[in-house]
Amino acid sequence: MTDRPAVISALDAAVDEALLITRSLAADDCRIASSGEGWPLVVVAYHIGLGLRRQAGFIARALTGERPFEFEWEPTHSLNAVNAREHGGMSKDEAATEIEAGRARLRSVIERMTEEDWSRAVFSFGDRPRSADVVLRRIVLPHVNEHLKSLRETMVAPR
Repeated sequence: MTDRPAVISALDAAVDEALLITRSLAADDCRIASSGEGWPLVVVAYHIGLGLRRQAGFIARALTGERPFEFEWEPTHSLNAVNAREHGGMSKDEAATEIEAGRARLRSVIERMTEEDWSRAVFSFGDRPRSADVVLRRIVLPHVNEHLKSLRETMVAPR
């Protein structure tokens, strides 16, 4: 028996909290540098949504039969830097919309997965393939939680 339903529930709770925080941002809060990333808070929220969308693409490889995604840090860091530069002026509503779209994409993939699909290799890092299930548990949920922690800590920090 897998703990996947619990992971999905925890993921939904984390995404719900990220949406709550994002929607509660005052206009000035959106531009505050986050404690974890140093990005404007609105970019951290946007990043959560982009991450969900990208990670859904990794997991969807179990459905499409594509080779595992070969992850490398350098292109990811470059992409994040571009997003931080280009989206720092976005609104909290735009960031929340991206979180919702990312979750919808992930849910769409998850709903089509069979038990066999979850065991397929969809992601590789350092020549080590990882199954869709491992990506959900060890990449998707921790990624959201890491950035959610940054949102929380930044919002409660004295200014």
